[in-house]
Amino acid sequence: MDEPLLTIGAFARAVGLTASALRHYDECGLLVPAEVDTGTGYRYYTPELADRARLIVGMREAGVPIETMRVVLDSPTGEARAALAEFLEDQSARTARAEEAVRGVLAAVDAGPAARPALVELPGPVLAAAIRQVRHAAESDPASELASVLVDVGGAGVDVVATNRYWMAVRSLPAAAEGDGGRAVLALPDAVALADRLDAITTAELHIADGTLTLVGQELGRDTTYPAHRLVLGGLEPASTRAVLTKADLLAGLDAAAYAEVDLFLGEQTRLRSPSTAEQIDVRGVVTGPPIRLRLGTALFGRALVASLGEEVQLAVTAPDRPMVLTSPYQPGFTALVMPVRHDPAG
Repeated sequence: MDEPLLTIGAFARAVGLTASALRHYDECGLLVPAEVDTGTGYRYYTPELADRARLIVGMREAGVPIETMRVVLDSPTGEARAALAEFLEDQSARTARAEEAVRGVLAAVDAGPAARPALVELPGPVLAAAIRQVRHAAESDPASELASVLVDVGGAGVDVVATNRYWMAVRSLPAAAEGDGGRAVLALPDAVALADRLDAITTAELHIADGTLTLVGQELGRDTTYPAHRLVLGGLEPASTRAVLTKADLLAGLDAAAYAEVDLFLGEQTRLRSPSTAEQIDVRGVVTGPPIRLRLGTALFGRALVASLGEEVQLAVTAPDRPMVLTSPYQPGFTALVMPVRHDPAG
């Protein structure tokens, strides 16, 4: 007798995942539904998929990355165990570094006086443009702590940052700052409203203290932590392949793919192909370094952000399983990191 089909909601409750997580794992190829209604797009699951789903739940709670999950689920037992052992080793090293960093922070807290509030002045429209440019990288779920924009004042100026853990966009604005620096995390609606307000302010004076940004009497800020973007950028490996591509051709390929995945080939015949539609777009540009192939999720790649850049886009790639660094010669101080969807060989 055929196994009963479960709706995505019923299956989600049975295995301890949300419906949105199930859709994400379907798009990643980790947990493909037994049936998809071609008319409505509704996903249906069978009980036999529950064991695979529960393995995913366990690995998700442990913070196992997608690519390691793929190896564990689809490889022989020996390879699966080796992948998990490597993950645990990396986690242990990461924990040791975190403990060392926390001890340093505790020592600084015990020894030093309270930090002086950060004060900085910069053109309002420039800051507004930076917020609008990076906001496309923020998480879209309003309940997420990452549905936010970070404004971080340091010695070199102001960094405006957004991320959803799959990609990160940073715009660094040079400015003379006073005080000991500071950061404020703004809820996405507040950041968008602030950008609209900044358009009309010739010189904006920002005051940041205790996680709160104050501008002309208005206070903004979420009580939440935020990734240390400078550590992320500082930890990037040197790129082995670099490419300068035309924005128009890159956008044409992303549009052809819609929200599907795309393969980006960087080499003598640079092209962008959508596996789901068989669309292939030649991308004019100059590539230096060995040929490389990446598979990207176009929703994560950020079409809106690419569209906000100038006529050319610069890419720097270390390896297919490392972040791709996207910059623009037309936007000084702009950097975006994009995580590939899965390992792919050079081609």
